[in-house]
Amino acid sequence: MNVLFTKIAAVFTSVITMLTAVLFPPESITPEFPEPHEQVKTAFDEGEFDMGKYDLIVAPDGDDANEGTLEAPLKTFEKAKELIKNIESDETVTVWFREGTYPIENTVEFTAEDRGNVLYRSYPDEEVVFSGAKEISGWSETTINGINAFVTDMPIESDDDYFRSLFKDGKRLSRSNYPKTGVFKVFGEPLAEESVPGSHAPDFFTHALAFYADKNDIIDFENSNDVDVRIMHFWRDDLLPIHSVNTETGRIQITKPSAMRIRVEDNYIFENVKEALSLPGEWYLDRSEDKLYYIPQVGDTVENTVLYAGINEQLLTLNGASGISFQGINFENTDWDHVDGIHTGKAFDPSHPMYQTIKYGADHPQAAFEVPAAIYISSSSNINFTDCRFENISYTAVKFDKASENCDVTSCMFNEIGANAIFIHGDFVVPATTKNINVRDCHINKYGRIFNNAIGILLTHAIDCDLTNNEIHDGWYTGISVGWNWGYSDNSTNNIKICDNLIYDIGNGWLSDMGAIYTLGIQPDTVISGNVIYNVGCDEGRYGYGGWGIYLDEGSSGMLVENNLVYDCSSQTFHQHYGKDNVVRNNIFAFGGDGAFRITRNEEHNSLTLSNNILVTDNATMYALTTDPDWFVDDSNTYWDYKHGGNVYSGDSMSFFERKSMVIMTARGYYNNAVFADPMFKDPENHDFTLALNSPALETGFTPWEYTAGTKTLFE
Repeated sequence: MNVLFTKIAAVFTSVITMLTAVLFPPESITPEFPEPHEQVKTAFDEGEFDMGKYDLIVAPDGDDANEGTLEAPLKTFEKAKELIKNIESDETVTVWFREGTYPIENTVEFTAEDRGNVLYRSYPDEEVVFSGAKEISGWSETTINGINAFVTDMPIESDDDYFRSLFKDGKRLSRSNYPKTGVFKVFGEPLAEESVPGSHAPDFFTHALAFYADKNDIIDFENSNDVDVRIMHFWRDDLLPIHSVNTETGRIQITKPSAMRIRVEDNYIFENVKEALSLPGEWYLDRSEDKLYYIPQVGDTVENTVLYAGINEQLLTLNGASGISFQGINFENTDWDHVDGIHTGKAFDPSHPMYQTIKYGADHPQAAFEVPAAIYISSSSNINFTDCRFENISYTAVKFDKASENCDVTSCMFNEIGANAIFIHGDFVVPATTKNINVRDCHINKYGRIFNNAIGILLTHAIDCDLTNNEIHDGWYTGISVGWNWGYSDNSTNNIKICDNLIYDIGNGWLSDMGAIYTLGIQPDTVISGNVIYNVGCDEGRYGYGGWGIYLDEGSSGMLVENNLVYDCSSQTFHQHYGKDNVVRNNIFAFGGDGAFRITRNEEHNSLTLSNNILVTDNATMYALTTDPDWFVDDSNTYWDYKHGGNVYSGDSMSFFERKSMVIMTARGYYNNAVFADPMFKDPENHDFTLALNSPALETGFTPWEYTAGTKTLFE
């Protein structure tokens, strides 16, 4: 009886509050705003040159027969690495690189036998590049597809001579795609004999070796075996080399099984199509002619055009190494190949009639997980990168793998990265052996340019890591992803700090099911705090959904989400699929396209506690996908809809028959101690969420915080 009386009283209070807001709107209050705070960024201090007793100098015009002094420098990275092995002193040894480009044609390998306590760095105020590319020139004029072009001889005697990356003036040049704009749609799904169901969830993970296109969308490719097809699924893209094309039936057979089921209406495009070569800056390597074609850009002549072709996919490996650091080094211009994944053996056995056409295994269906790294660290400690630049890296840039610990990536720039910018990974063991890997003050721009489902910072099965003050933007998929253990089973990820990151322009309508910050599985003591997130957009097509700001996915539990500003997301600004005992407090969630807040699955425990937050919408639902009582606990939040004022709605949409009123939600036990009032942001239309000193949100216990999201270093 007491419970029923309490609910009746709550409903009565809600009705009075709603009627009061409608009949007696509050008097206009002149907001008072705090003085603006200027956030200062500084350039990285490279320090001064100070030649130590055991230090070495390397220069492009040096000689490996030299002693490695300032007057007589060495020539190669490899020679300096060899010489310092013989130094018996425990003092720090610095290898100073003078300005210039150092080609890395073969991977430089570090092991436990290499000397620790070594710093490889640039000479102050000089630009040092470790490059995985070779120079290409010697052009002559020609025409291709009726377009003026440059051509040069490019002998291709084996697959080792074939490259997929070409660069000019620090930019990756585009392979020729078809269609030139827009996408094609899958016309017909693979037949049963052309596919094999995956180990679980066949609706998502069926592997296929063929699909069917609309016959009007395909052409008789001259070099079909060098054409790739990129198919977009929910949360990943498949980049698949073609085996054959049947222009009569529309059947396209591929030599790499798809990681996910191919469905009718999936988006796809063709890449590396000779017949589509037409736009300035595009290129095509024709192995049948041993020719490289390039469509010149403005100002290009056959005499002045110098391009750089990627010839090395991996620059460095460190396995069992310790105490090795890099500072002020630019790592640039590497190549890529199709990933040979691990799933083919499970999907297609040798008795399958299409087995012999397979060249590459199906790779992991999430987050470019199996893409190799240009710099790979495994079972190593105290490996550090400071003030380095990673640009035009075609695979993942840096990966810290199993049992690596106490490593830092600090004040580094990542630009035009093919897959993940940084990948921190460990074995699924408890306690985790990969630990204390920190990424701080880094700028990550344009990641996932080749493997589109990649992440800015991906962390799987690690503990005690700090991901702080990074700026991450312009990726096709999630900005930061942490955890990777589905459901409530044992976890090997905890105590991760995801703090003060600036994350924006994520997704851009290409993939789905993403978050600027995404978590998966139980993660005790993990904190998501101080982040500023905006412009997260998913593909809202037939198979598209989920462009969320903060996204706690399956089993995410034991986490604190506080003091985050999230706005302008295509779906909700906050989404929890399902989880347990998360605390979401003192955040600003504004202008989600499908609402402010969502929990997808109702369970028999408290999913989360939502308190002291500000949630604002503009003709969108406040709580989306409402379910039964005990969905979650809310207390002392501020709510406002810029179209409907304090009369906010919840439900699947703003449709009259799908939305639920404040009265209904209050009867269900929500909007406890709520304030329904304009929170008085300074200029929300122009994304200034500075809160007035006399904001009614302060009545709920909301505490304004100083925004310090983003890098401390000012990057060029």
